Amino acid sequence: MADRIGHNSGTLWLSRHYNVVDRDPEIDRFQSLFQKDRLKESDLAVLSGLAGSTVKNMFSGGKTRRPQHATFAKMAGALGYKYDLVREDKPDYASEIPKARGEFKAYKATLAKKKARANGQAKTRKRK
Repeated sequence: MADRIGHNSGTLWLSRHYNVVDRDPEIDRFQSLFQKDRLKESDLAVLSGLAGSTVKNMFSGGKTRRPQHATFAKMAGALGYKYDLVREDKPDYASEIPKARGEFKAYKATLAKKKARANGQAKTRKRK
């Protein structure tokens, strides 16, 4: 389990949370599903009970980057899917929680050092 990257790998505290770079990858996943069924965006909106602009902005316009869970759940239901959490394996909490706490403590220390350096540079700049 130590060679895995991701959830409960203990590799780095920052990898324990979800980080969206540009847009939620679920948008691409749902786009593939409705295109596979050869549906139009407007038809998906009607079937899902969503505004046409919501679906258009998710898939075409790019304005909607992080839709709510309810939006995905509605689209999944309209496409005949159940949008749910599925557990692949049960984490060993006894070993993972102490690791996560240690990683978080190290992360906070790193942030404090960066902040201290930034404050020191700001004070130095004011003197000039």
